[in-house]
Amino acid sequence: MKFARTQQFNDDFNKLEESDKIAVRNAFNDVVSALEGDAGLRHHHRIKKMWGTQDIWEGHVKQNLCFTFHFANNPEGEKVCFFRRIGTHNIYNKP
Repeated sequence: MKFARTQQFNDDFNKLEESDKIAVRNAFNDVVSALEGDAGLRHHHRIKKMWGTQDIWEGHVKQNLCFTFHFANNPEGEKVCFFRRIGTHNIYNKP
């Protein structure tokens, strides 16, 4: 699986404090392992399907730091995980 970040994700990430950026990097190592593994997302403690959306997922880095993502295929037909937003729970207003 491939991974990509939207421009909005990059903008959000750049606004985080350095300690939060470190926490994000550590959490994403775990999340990426889950996405690449066979166990499936529904059983991962940091990830769940976002309520009220058709194909957007949400995850938590820590109590008030969350992220959203979705899956799509690139032109070559490979599955790509697009990280959409990261920040406080306010990102759920525009995931």
